[in-house]
Order: sequence, then structure tokens, then C-alpha cells
Amino acid sequence: MIGVKVKILLGGVPFGCDNIGDEAILASVVQTLREALPEAELTVATADPSTATLLQVKTVPAFGFAGCPWEGFGAVVSQYDAYIWCGATGLSDYPNVALDLLEAAQNQGIATFIWGVGMDDELNPVFFRVHGKRRMLLSAFGLVNWYEGRLRRKLSRRIAAILPRCKGIWLRDEQSVRVLSSLGYSSAKIAADTAAFLRVPQEVLSQSRNDKKVGLCISTQRQVADLEGVREMLEVLRAQGCQVVGIPMNPKTDRELLERLGVECIPGTTPAAVMETAASCRVVLSSRLHLLILAASVGTQGLGIARGSKLDNWLANFGQKTEGSVYDCDWKQVTARLLEVLQQDPTTWQQTRNDAFQRLTARFQRARTELVDALQHLQ
Repeated sequence: MIGVKVKILLGGVPFGCDNIGDEAILASVVQTLREALPEAELTVATADPSTATLLQVKTVPAFGFAGCPWEGFGAVVSQYDAYIWCGATGLSDYPNVALDLLEAAQNQGIATFIWGVGMDDELNPVFFRVHGKRRMLLSAFGLVNWYEGRLRRKLSRRIAAILPRCKGIWLRDEQSVRVLSSLGYSSAKIAADTAAFLRVPQEVLSQSRNDKKVGLCISTQRQVADLEGVREMLEVLRAQGCQVVGIPMNPKTDRELLERLGVECIPGTTPAAVMETAASCRVVLSSRLHLLILAASVGTQGLGIARGSKLDNWLANFGQKTEGSVYDCDWKQVTARLLEVLQQDPTTWQQTRNDAFQRLTARFQRARTELVDALQHLQ
């Protein structure tokens, strides 16, 4: 069955829209499928045409994102054997887009899968919180909670109608499975975040680590409230002889913010560039999940600033929790924690990391086998 020529369309969060974490997931999913099904034809829904050359895949527009309507998706997906939604927290950040695309594929008789996706415990407030004049009007009648509950109930009904028609659903952690269950689907299995298994070049792993170097990413999504606290942290770290390097996971918006804070950023805009820099650091501090994941993949400890539950879910693998949230963070305490890590013997962390990745790898491999088996039986 190894020569199965199944045609697979990959989609998810808006690939090709300046999010290095999303591109790391995509690259690793392509790597995983290509290794297991070398004859498969892989196509990616992306806003970046260069993905075709970079990953040696075919591309179609990013339906539902980047100004591309999803309505033309049905005609495109009908040419494939399988559609796999495989992007980050897209099922909680953009659930209606996800469900529209999955349903359109199912209506064409195409096998649908959800792979390695995370679920934040807070649905995207852009879509599931009331704003502006509507909030003022509903507040006057005490109906805000009722209306927001109505939005959630409507989503739950769609989830209960569409997801059972999928051929397989694997989420990246147990916490995500619980969130999805609370929204109406309780049969998801657990895999792991695919980005954690993106192949690391040997030259990255063999480079020397700077014990006074800190990697930093502060996201512009749900931006940190106390930027002055971040500036004070940077001053203390530099006074202690630390080198702070910016690793913007959005190479445009995150870079602009970090540079405004006086942090020099890496020039690279690829997952490989992120891993190379993270491997040279003793610790990274990030409010973006996938910097922590890529750092751990190269053996570098990460500290997180929460914006939702996903960073805590990841750090729980290592017996850690976030150091605060973007809304409420004691930056003096974060500074002290960073300095503490810099002074620690990294051996204990490395053992914790290795143990965690052994568990994650076993879980990932079981799920990958199940996904590949299901894809092989489509033809």
C-alpha cells in the first residue's frame, strides 16, 4: 500500500500569511505525509505562491482567508480524495471557516480529516464576543451573556452536525480534546503539534549555545498590556550582561513591535531560521506558542506569557506553567525567573525535555499511523 497515489488537499489557518508557526506546522505535515505516502499528490491552500517551490507541492488559494471567499472551494476540493484541516488553533480561532470548508468537502463526497489542531479555551473574541454599538444596546437590556451564549450554542450545533462526518479527528493535546467535547464533539483522539517534529538540520543541533543569550517574541495579537514593564525587563537583562535577540514569529508585525522596544531581530523569516537562533539561546521568552515549540525541538528551554490556554497546555508537558498573561504580568517577576534559568545547570531541563518528547513522539506516531492507514484506504 506504500505506493498509494492519493490526492490530498491541506488547509487550515491562513497559510502563507506571515505566521512562522503556521508555516512550521505546514512544513512538518508535508514532511510527515511525504515520508509515509511518497506517491501522494499534495496540494496546499495558501496565500503565498512561493510555498509551491519551498515545499515542492501544488497550491490553490487560501479559501476563506486573505480576501478569498470560501464559496469556490467545493469545485476545487472535488478534485481530491481527502481534505485535511491541519492548522494551529484554527478550529477555535476561525471555527466557522473551518466548518464551512469541511462541510463543503463532505458535500462533494470527499473524505475529511482534522489533524494536530489545538483548541483554545477561549473562542476568538472577534467573532464570539459582542462589540461596539451592539454591545451597548444589549447591555442596556442585560442581554450580553445571552447573546454570546447564543453564538456559542449555534457553533456547537454546527460542530455536532459536521465533525461526526469526518473520517478522523486528532487534536494536539488532551486539553484541546476537552474543549472540543464541551462544544459538541467528544470522539477526538490525541496526537501532538506536528511542528514539534519538523526535522532539525544537524548543523543547527551542533552549534554552540550562549549561556547569556535570551530569545524574545512579544506578539501583536492580544498585545501585552504593560509594554513599559517589558522595557524595564530588557534594561535589567542587559545590565546583567545578557544578550537579547528578537525572534519575531510574525516577521512583519512582531518585528515592528520588538524593534520599537529596542530589540534587534533576526533577519530570517522561516522555521529553520527560528530554530537556528533558538538553538543558540539558553532560554526563550514568548507570547507565541510556536516559538516555544520550535525552541524545545532544538533543546532550548522556553518561558511563556499566556494569551489563552494554549501556552499553558504546551508547557504542562515539561511541568511548567506560564509566567503571567498578556493582560496581567509582573515583569519584575518574569525578569527574576529569566535570570534564575540563566544561572541553572541546563542538565535537569534537558532530561525533562527528553522525557516529554519521548511521550509526545509515542503519541504522535500512533496518531500518524492511524491517519496514514485511513488515507491509504481511500483508494
